[in-house]
Amino acid sequence: MKNIDVFLGKKGDDLKRIFIISDGTGQSAINLMRACLIQFEEQNVRLTIFSKVNTKEQIESILDQAREQKAFVAFTLVKKELRRYMHKLCHDYEIIHHDILGPPVEKLSNFLGAKPLENPNLLRRVDDKYFKRIEAIEFTINHDDGKNLKGLKEADIVILGLSRVSKTPTSFFLAQLGYKVVNIPIVPEIPLPKELFEIDQKKIVCLVMDPEVLQKVRMERMKHYKTTSNYTDLKRIFEELEFVYDLVKKNRQWHIVDTTNKSVEETAREIISCIYGREQELY
Repeated sequence: MKNIDVFLGKKGDDLKRIFIISDGTGQSAINLMRACLIQFEEQNVRLTIFSKVNTKEQIESILDQAREQKAFVAFTLVKKELRRYMHKLCHDYEIIHHDILGPPVEKLSNFLGAKPLENPNLLRRVDDKYFKRIEAIEFTINHDDGKNLKGLKEADIVILGLSRVSKTPTSFFLAQLGYKVVNIPIVPEIPLPKELFEIDQKKIVCLVMDPEVLQKVRMERMKHYKTTSNYTDLKRIFEELEFVYDLVKKNRQWHIVDTTNKSVEETAREIISCIYGREQELY
């Protein structure tokens, strides 16, 4: 069992105490309490979070403190037996309390016609997935458009492609699924970084697009710029694509995915299928 104090407002004689008791991290209860407390102005509150509480003895010890400090108690306990014990003691000690998880779980149990698993570790797994997805998103943002090659070996997927073939949108969509992605632009006049050839070549994917469609996409982009270049020249685009296909021929472990008229979701699924054999949830 762990406990952490969090102060909201200023410390003083009028300090109100709220105990949050959880068999997990307590994050769900913290979020709910914060959402409720924000509706009250100038309240001096100390949240004390008791996490990983899973025995009656721990509950007794915490509620003894709650009674002494006249604290409000909010709790998330997945085991029905512990919830009932918590209710009984709170009533015996005349402690104001709120069961956050119990009522919706019991109503869902009646609605679904099934008994809950009562496993506190399940929510921790969900939290782990969430934080790993956040980590993947941060990684992908930091490695967008070849601006950072540090950590290239940590990437789950490396996307190569010409300008405007959907490298960045596809990378961010994959990141939301939990994949760490590096995307690197292909410019025929600029050599690819040597670090690219030092990683597992099977996780490299080249994106291509139909030349005429790519020309239209680039022309749309150029409407916002008052410049002239061969960026939208169809002959130039054909040459660029030929360069990409030659690269793939020379590096036979690389994959190639055509993004023409495909949604980002379709492209992402195809990339996952190329590298991992089927769509899978990493986290």
